[in-house]
Amino acid sequence: MTPESRLDRIERIAKLFARAGRRTRSKVRDQDEKINILINLHIENEQRFARNEERFKENEERFAKNEERFAKNEERFAKNEERAAKNEERAAKNEERFAKNEERAAKLDARIAIILELQAQNQERFRQNEERFARTDEIFREAQADSDRRFDALIETIREGRNPTS
Repeated sequence: MTPESRLDRIERIAKLFARAGRRTRSKVRDQDEKINILINLHIENEQRFARNEERFKENEERFAKNEERFAKNEERFAKNEERAAKNEERAAKNEERFAKNEERAAKLDARIAIILELQAQNQERFRQNEERFARTDEIFREAQADSDRRFDALIETIREGRNPTS
C-alpha cells in the first residue's frame, strides 16, 4: 500500500469519525430536549398538585365553617326546645313564634340541602381530579419508560462508537 493510499484511507476514516460524532451530538441534543420536556411536564404536574392541595385546604376550611354553622344550629334547636317546654302554658300566644321558628327550620333545611349539594359536587370534583391524577401518572410512567428505552439506545450507540466491530 502506497503512502498516498494510506493517507486517503486515514482521511476516509477521519470523515467517518466526524460524521459519527455529529450524529451522536445531534442525538444527545434531541435526548436533552426530550429530558427537558419531561422535566417541564413534571414541574407542571407538581404545580397542579400544589394548586389542588390549596383547593383541598380551602374546601376543608369551608367544611369546618359548615360544621360550626351546624353546631350553632344545633344549639339554636336546643334553645328553642327549652323555650317550647317553658312556654307550653302560653301556647296560644306563641303559635306565631313557633310558625316563625318553623320557617327558620325550613330555611336551614334548604341551606343544609344546598350545602349537601355543594359537598356532592366537591366529591365529584375530587373523583375527577383522582382520575386526572391517574392519567397523568400513566403518562409519566409511559414517558419514563420511553426515556429509559432511549437512554439504553443512546448508551448502546455510544458503546458501539467506542468499540467498532468492523
